[in-house]
Amino acid sequence: MGLRAKTIAITFIAAALMAVLLAFGLETRSRIVQVEARWVDFNHYLAGANNALARINRHLGYGGFIHHFKNYILHQTDDLPAQIEADLHQTEHAIEDYYALQPSEAERAALDRLNHTVRIYRAKFDFARKLVSEGNSPRQIEIHVQVNDTPALAAIDFLTRNALAQAQRHEQQTSQALNATLDYTNRGVLLVPLIALVAGLLIVFLRRLMQATEQAAAARNYAESLVEAAPDAWLIVDEEGGIQGVNALSLSLFGYDAEEMQGLSIEALIPNHLRQAHVGMRQGFFRHLSQRPMNKNRPLVAVNKAGEEFPVEVSLSFTTYEGKPLAIAAIRDVTEKRQAEQRLRLTQQVFELTAEAILVTDENLHIVDMNAAFCRLTGYSREDLMGQTPHMFSADQHDEAFYHEVCQVLGEESHWQGEVWIRHRSGEAQPSLGTFSAVHNAQGVVTHYVATYSDISHLKENEDRLELLAHFDQLTSLPNRMLFHDRLRSARARAHRNGTLMAVMYVDLDGFKAVNDTLGHATGDKLLGKAAAQLRACVREDDTVARLGGDEFAVVFNGLESAEILARLAQRIVDSLKLEVPSADGPLRVGGSAGIAVYPQDGEDVDVLLERADQAMYEAKRRGKGCYCFFSAVRNNLGG
Repeated sequence: MGLRAKTIAITFIAAALMAVLLAFGLETRSRIVQVEARWVDFNHYLAGANNALARINRHLGYGGFIHHFKNYILHQTDDLPAQIEADLHQTEHAIEDYYALQPSEAERAALDRLNHTVRIYRAKFDFARKLVSEGNSPRQIEIHVQVNDTPALAAIDFLTRNALAQAQRHEQQTSQALNATLDYTNRGVLLVPLIALVAGLLIVFLRRLMQATEQAAAARNYAESLVEAAPDAWLIVDEEGGIQGVNALSLSLFGYDAEEMQGLSIEALIPNHLRQAHVGMRQGFFRHLSQRPMNKNRPLVAVNKAGEEFPVEVSLSFTTYEGKPLAIAAIRDVTEKRQAEQRLRLTQQVFELTAEAILVTDENLHIVDMNAAFCRLTGYSREDLMGQTPHMFSADQHDEAFYHEVCQVLGEESHWQGEVWIRHRSGEAQPSLGTFSAVHNAQGVVTHYVATYSDISHLKENEDRLELLAHFDQLTSLPNRMLFHDRLRSARARAHRNGTLMAVMYVDLDGFKAVNDTLGHATGDKLLGKAAAQLRACVREDDTVARLGGDEFAVVFNGLESAEILARLAQRIVDSLKLEVPSADGPLRVGGSAGIAVYPQDGEDVDVLLERADQAMYEAKRRGKGCYCFFSAVRNNLGG
């Protein structure tokens, strides 16, 4: 081959080798940059996510807001609201920080559910403070501020598991990328013999190859620094169990310094009662090298230098160094995760064991879940309820307009609370305090409805009894003085509004004192009851008869068209009160004298009308008793 041909061949070889080396260098650099970018992005994301989750768990969980909130309801002390407000503030900031990490759609949905529960908690806390200031008891407050925190705990659990899964996935991907980069760099060394053959012509390319090798070494060092900055504790273990490499987190996790950890047996980090079993697991791993999580089927426990045990999750991968296999263990302390799982289980137990009835439906109002208290409240079993709609509990106390209003409020405000009657399986309707809430997904679409019911039958009975005691005379069952004045004012307002007549009659029994003194109070009470019955029988349905005290009664006449109608009613009342009470000395005769004042001609103020009816009644007594008298006649006699 001539010089020209050799020159061309050498030039061609040099150019080819240069191209190969150039491509190799660019590819190596690209891979290193990719590994670096991947790890930096992931480390930033995971560090932020872990920090946010830790703050959420610390400030929202049962050691934070929930714990302080329950203590505040129970003890109502002044020092807790500031702590509760601080917990809520820290939780909200942690959620905002997580949002800022640009999470996935699933993570954002979980954050939305968590954020929704935190807003409910804030509203419940504000409401609780109001109830405390009003002097409500802890039990009363607890009824109004119950919160279903299951979606929040489920969201925290999902975010924790998602962060762990992403960490494991990125760790594996990073390890694979690093191994691939190292393998690629090692293959590049095979070019060195070729470079030696054409050293004179390819000195530039050899130099570039050396630079590429230096970059590979830098990449290795950088990879080691990334491992050092990993969010998990990393241990590199040889086949005999000796620890060959650690990162800073592993030192912090186990409490040893670097010199103590180097050469320490991996079994030293396992509790005594588990070490023998761990030896078998380690030997099995090196017989069948693979990447896998260790705690797939059972929980793992580690022990630190101080002898303190704590739960961990371990993912294993492997590599080789100088022909010897090495295990890479990524270890994570899952104490907080286990605590979150325990809280989640506790929440589920609270859901099942709480005395307040809870019902969950889908967006189409088909029942998907309920607790035992709801089954007891309605008399239906879980099998009877699943897939049905709340229409099966509808009671006659509510019409379609009521349910339409509830749905409208739910659609506008996502929350409704009020009195709801529920029909028991037996057909009996019972009152309850109902709280309905709509649950939305990340897109704001309703996915579920949650309803809680508190039986208020005893409260309704107490209200009825208090109403009866406060407004009705116990002897005659007639309205008492308080209720009479209320109805008198209402009658006056109605007459003024409609332009009709209204009258008030004052009635006093004649001869009642003789019956009481002669035959005793028991006979007198019977006489008052009979007189009350006679008065009720003489008036119209829209009129009111009341006992003002002793043997004094009053009547309010509504919607009178003329004084003639009033005169006929008054005469009927006076005639009905002509009674006889048998006694040993002969019958005692009782009658009634009545005075009448008419609105508006006898006065516009209700107190004035009652006073003038009383004056007219005394005029009827002066005229001989057993009759009635209009105030207009009294006014005429007075020259008014």
